[in-house]
Amino acid sequence: MKLRFRIAMLCALLALVWAGALPQTSAGAVHPSDLARLLEPPPGEEESAMTGAFGAYVTLTDPSTGVAVMDTVLPQGWTAQLQTNWNFISTVNPCVATAGFTSPDGQAQAVIQTAQDYLESPDNTGLIPYRDGADMTTYITRLAYKNASQFLDMYFSGILGTEGVVIQETPVDASVQSTLQQVAKAYLDSQVSALQALAGPYGYTVWPGPSEGTAAVRRYRFTASDGNRYVADALCLCIGIEYTTNNGYLLNTARPWTIPVTMFYIAPDEETLEKHQAQASMILDNCSQRSEFLHLKQAYGRHIRSLVMNRQANQIARMTQAQAQTYLNDYDASAYTSEEWADDWRDFIYDQQQYATLEGGAIKVSTAYDAVYQNGDEFYFGPVGGAPEGWTRLTPD
Repeated sequence: MKLRFRIAMLCALLALVWAGALPQTSAGAVHPSDLARLLEPPPGEEESAMTGAFGAYVTLTDPSTGVAVMDTVLPQGWTAQLQTNWNFISTVNPCVATAGFTSPDGQAQAVIQTAQDYLESPDNTGLIPYRDGADMTTYITRLAYKNASQFLDMYFSGILGTEGVVIQETPVDASVQSTLQQVAKAYLDSQVSALQALAGPYGYTVWPGPSEGTAAVRRYRFTASDGNRYVADALCLCIGIEYTTNNGYLLNTARPWTIPVTMFYIAPDEETLEKHQAQASMILDNCSQRSEFLHLKQAYGRHIRSLVMNRQANQIARMTQAQAQTYLNDYDASAYTSEEWADDWRDFIYDQQQYATLEGGAIKVSTAYDAVYQNGDEFYFGPVGGAPEGWTRLTPD
């Protein structure tokens, strides 16, 4: 597994996660059900001449609300499916989206899962045993803190599969770890300051505790639900903080923690994993979360918080298309812009090269491809000699 981090992208990722704003990319709107078709080579070109690969910008849409969730570049023959869980118990991330991308031969799959957050709130008296699970009175999912490595272990020990064993681990660069720690500390300070301002007038004091930012890049071997063994490259980021509140009578410690993104690339064996790696990395490198989806999550989260504060949690209903359209009435795309739309929640890449697109954006492509050409929303990746006639060659940054 040959992975590397980019510090600038990591900083942008975490800053945007806490700010609740992620960039938006330009892409042709394609519903997941439309993605099964192949992106055919131009008419008149012989297949034998096409020694590279083709791909196109696509947008994955939430099937339950009709709202765009994420964009990426989809290689020829790959299919995509998007699922959204609007029942995730959280007012910060009340929906978790999972995008799955399958190779043309059906042997490899890339998976991206959006942010999820949890709370560990141990009993300081030691009288009440700690329990994980959904707390519907506060609409929070309680789960004992896990760093990035532990979170991946949990996924390969009961969620994606069982009997997960780490067969390779890529060390996290010291500068990346330092950046994560700085972001975690900044997040802790901002939370403590906000809580003190809110609760201080009512006699509460808030103290900051430790903070931790972790990342894990691992290759696992595991058993899937079909009983077969697979290998998977996996990446996870985690930010955890701790603070304590006291009103003179009651001491309470809280440990909120967030998983901004998880990514998986899965195949039956390492040979198959390497075979599709360049195209899978093209998908993962170019994924960008849509700001409409972020706006929708934030609006829905505010609605849930309002119901919880008014002791009306029993009235929380699953998001509908009509409700989504109501929330989008005050959607302002300019509130979610970034000078570098590529610097979003993607935080790891395979060895790649960035190219400037004809629209002024950027596309990230594995260095396994010699050149990149564009024609409208479609791209060609491969040797110069295999490029379709009339397509424009892109310049690497």
